[in-house]
Amino acid sequence: MTVTLFFIRFLLVLFIVLSLHCQANSSAPLPMTLCYADHTQAPLFVGAKHEIPLVEPTAQLAALAKLDNALESVTFKFVKMPWSQCITAIKQGRVDAFIAGFSPQKSRYAVFPVTDKGVPIAKFAFARMSQCLIGSRRFHTKWQSREVLQSKAFSLAVANGLFVGEAASEEAFFIEHTFTQQQAIERVSEGRADAALVLCQIENNKLDLSVYHRQKLAPVYPPLNTVTAYLAFSNEFYVKHQNEAVVIWQQLLKQNIPLTFAKQMQNSPHLEMSSYGAKE
Repeated sequence: MTVTLFFIRFLLVLFIVLSLHCQANSSAPLPMTLCYADHTQAPLFVGAKHEIPLVEPTAQLAALAKLDNALESVTFKFVKMPWSQCITAIKQGRVDAFIAGFSPQKSRYAVFPVTDKGVPIAKFAFARMSQCLIGSRRFHTKWQSREVLQSKAFSLAVANGLFVGEAASEEAFFIEHTFTQQQAIERVSEGRADAALVLCQIENNKLDLSVYHRQKLAPVYPPLNTVTAYLAFSNEFYVKHQNEAVVIWQQLLKQNIPLTFAKQMQNSPHLEMSSYGAKE
């Protein structure tokens, strides 16, 4: 009788311990690995399309940290790698999410916030980023007096892999590729190219580009092109955790992350910018 009672008590204690363990695991936040680009790694290609400009990652991570703090059910883990490797990791499900511009090609291996017809939902965007031409006072004068249908009248220094967009295509400019954005700016300041591209506006907030004044360069407004960046998930993560993905998109809107990102960019040093480059 004593042995039987002891055994029953043992099973009861074991059941309670296991229940508490399962409850603790179920209440633990879901870890999500987010890949961001190592902008010190030069892209291995030129002429990337449908990408978002790469900014110094401190601003991006600060905005994502605010989003992370607002989420109780998910916790972020950040991994830095060359962008081509990040794309591969997303395809293989080795990382769960990334920040990227939408394109039909990407939607084959990543899930963006879209409507039933596959149209991106702008209110769930991470940020809208705009690029401006930057050049000397002489370039500003020539640009303002250009003919509308004039093509290849100006040389544009572009870092390999930098988002160019249709407005700055090779049909409109004579494009000279450089290895880095810094080299592109130097080429313009030395008079060896008419202009370069710089990130100049987040949402409706203009960035302080006075750092270029020392080189006697200034941006041309309005921006030449604008692209929208989204937080997208790997197919594998979305299939397993669709509810969490939707909550994250909703929090992007609720926490006004685009405004946070713009403020962080305003406070960040404008270091070398490349691209979240990948042709696909």
